[in-house]
Amino acid sequence: MLELVRGIRTRVAALDKSLRKLTSKQMKSQAIRREVQTIVDEYFRDARPEFLRAGIQEEALSDLDFGMRALLEISHRSVTIPVYRSYTKSCIAELDDLEKQALLGASHPPGQSNLDEVDQRIVSILASLIPSAALSYEQASRDLKASSRLSWRGPATDLREALREALDHLAPDEQVERQPGYKCEKDARSPTMKQKVRFVLTKRGVSKTASQSPENAVATVEEIVGSFVRSIYNRSSLSTHTPTDKDEVLRVRDWVRVALCELLEIRM
Repeated sequence: MLELVRGIRTRVAALDKSLRKLTSKQMKSQAIRREVQTIVDEYFRDARPEFLRAGIQEEALSDLDFGMRALLEISHRSVTIPVYRSYTKSCIAELDDLEKQALLGASHPPGQSNLDEVDQRIVSILASLIPSAALSYEQASRDLKASSRLSWRGPATDLREALREALDHLAPDEQVERQPGYKCEKDARSPTMKQKVRFVLTKRGVSKTASQSPENAVATVEEIVGSFVRSIYNRSSLSTHTPTDKDEVLRVRDWVRVALCELLEIRM
């Protein structure tokens, strides 16, 4: 979360700096208008959902939401530079407050005390590499402690997303595709998670035989989550989200743990 807060703040501060350099009273720069729209889009599409997942309350984001929406609205109208700057400055102030909250959260990660030792290590290592993957894994782990939910699809997809993001970080598509003998699997447009696992472990010097367990783990995750989500879509009522669904997601969690522990070199 801290990385996202600082990233958005840097973008808004740079925008404010660009606004200060303008000599006209009215906003005439189409490039700045587009930058405003890009920043607002990234905030609502990427950053805000992660803030909520990290435990920030909706109320704490209300002023920042207002500032971002206002910037988007005026980017489509003819307004003065001071109006733009009033909103950029208020957004920067709100992001400064969020940064302080993120720093406190980094010192006391929410929910980790409820995780077992292996999951704590997974979350800790992921947080240093891919913060969004750490949040997905921790959120799923916390959700699975509930005795009942209207839907278990969220934890299942969070677990798969954590694994996918970890593999995308450790094995970027372009690097996997440059490996001698690489061939795209049938019906795939890019390297599969299984191929990425093989890439990571081969670079580490792990034998093909030893790499079969994590490869099978990611293949099983894809199979279970895919069929699980499809079965939910085919159902006619949310009431059919039964304890059996939780058992399926727990199986996904177990396989994701196997894969992540191997990829992150964690002893189970």
